[in-house]
Amino acid sequence: MGRTNAAAASPAPAPKGARPVYQTRSREQRDRLLKAGERVFAEGGFWQAHVADIAKRAGCSVGSFYRRFEDKEAFFFALQSYMAERAEENLAAFFRDPSCDTDPLDRVMRRLVANSARTIRRIEGYFRALFELGLRGQAVWPSMRRLESFEADQFLALLERRGLTAPPGLHDRARLAVRMMHGQLISHLLHGPGPFEFDDPAFLDELALMLMRYLGFEQLQD
Repeated sequence: MGRTNAAAASPAPAPKGARPVYQTRSREQRDRLLKAGERVFAEGGFWQAHVADIAKRAGCSVGSFYRRFEDKEAFFFALQSYMAERAEENLAAFFRDPSCDTDPLDRVMRRLVANSARTIRRIEGYFRALFELGLRGQAVWPSMRRLESFEADQFLALLERRGLTAPPGLHDRARLAVRMMHGQLISHLLHGPGPFEFDDPAFLDELALMLMRYLGFEQLQD
């Protein structure tokens, strides 16, 4: 799942409506805009975010924004691609931690849920923006589905490193389990708690238990 040096040397195709950048200065300004956009969208969702606010926070002009992105919607899809890469890096780093190979699986799942909760909490408004665009028929979910598949790959790799045999059909079950876990976390943030508060440790424990049982990890527990 790692990126090759060749892939790092040539930029990935720009999302629709985003202009490709080649010069270092231009890439740095694009990255500043994306980081600023992450904060602006996280604070207010899609409709409350304004190009002028994003440009100001990035230390750029509005003209610089439009030289790189066709409009706010094109910018959001570029941001989604950028954040998906960061999410993969975060997940890969989590599963690379040596404790994942030695700690009991239920403890690993609890840490994974807690890690997901922290990330989703930090960018709550970004997920609100996803739903806002999704309700308007925009294809915002393929990126999430790819991330779920990547996380499922990490589950299989984890079991292999631990010398455990994956239950039949684990990859698809893991994708669904990740989707359910993320869905519960996002739903609690955007639509209110029930039966647990988002910050209730018991909520994370129950989600970890769901992962353990649905994936058949309880039978694999050391």
